[in-house]
Amino acid sequence: MTIPGSYQAPWQLDDILSESPFLASLGLRLLHLGEDGVRFELEQAQQHLNAEGRVHGGVLASLLDAACGFPARVVANHHDLVRAVTLTLSIEYLAAPRGPLVQARGRIVGGGKKIVFGRGEVLDADGNVVAIGSGSFKRLLLPMTSSLEE
Repeated sequence: MTIPGSYQAPWQLDDILSESPFLASLGLRLLHLGEDGVRFELEQAQQHLNAEGRVHGGVLASLLDAACGFPARVVANHHDLVRAVTLTLSIEYLAAPRGPLVQARGRIVGGGKKIVFGRGEVLDADGNVVAIGSGSFKRLLLPMTSSLEE
């Protein structure tokens, strides 16, 4: 499988997100991606709700996985992204989000060249933190213009 050219600098954030059909199907918007971290935004819709009419925990988990993991794809001093996979993910749900919009943000907090550790949070429309997460991620260290074969 050939890695998309959209992952070469300068990055096209909409194209990067569209390469992940699952995240794109959620309606997620990638607002920022860089060495300082990532920011996503999601407008709550009917398909995001659980039986109680609140945002499903699985949606928040997906936001946190992306927020903690996407920064792992940015390697310092490189302009192209690399692939990364989630090794572990831990989530704490703090409250139900209020308002129509949630934002997730995350950053790398440690690790090495291949294994890194990320932290993230989801905030509601009022700026309240409603969930926090952390995880470990493995960088596949393939430039985005090469093949996925290892």
